[in-house]
Amino acid sequence: VISFSGGETSGFMTQWLMNNKKDEYDIVCIFANTGQENEETLEFVEKCDKAFNMNLVWIEAVVHNEHGKGVTHKIVNFETANRNGRIYENVIAKYGIPNIRKPHCTQYLKTIPMKSYFRSIGWKKYYTAIGIRVDEIDRVNKDRIKNR
Repeated sequence: VISFSGGETSGFMTQWLMNNKKDEYDIVCIFANTGQENEETLEFVEKCDKAFNMNLVWIEAVVHNEHGKGVTHKIVNFETANRNGRIYENVIAKYGIPNIRKPHCTQYLKTIPMKSYFRSIGWKKYYTAIGIRVDEIDRVNKDRIKNR
């Protein structure tokens, strides 16, 4: 799984993996739209998808209001991607405003919808590649790194 964030580092990592690892792995490239992305980011994602032949899967979180039902996903594309912030507002309405004690944006807007998508296609185990800039090294969980 290549989790493509829409940033330049993520784009470089995606291109490198597609050029160097696609013969070793079944690769799925995924972009989780939060509804709060800049239009330029969405355009960059679309351009990278076409330039690198990523067959990118665009997903968005679906927040279910009923108690006991968590977040799932829906598949979208460049044209249908949410641009009005409603997805983020739905997460806030159900789970509260993200803050230092509850930093749940990534979890509910990206991680859980991605897992929902992979369950829907029957994938239970997979490696995830996430681009980390040099100034984000503190985000790396060194226990989960697998060098290949």
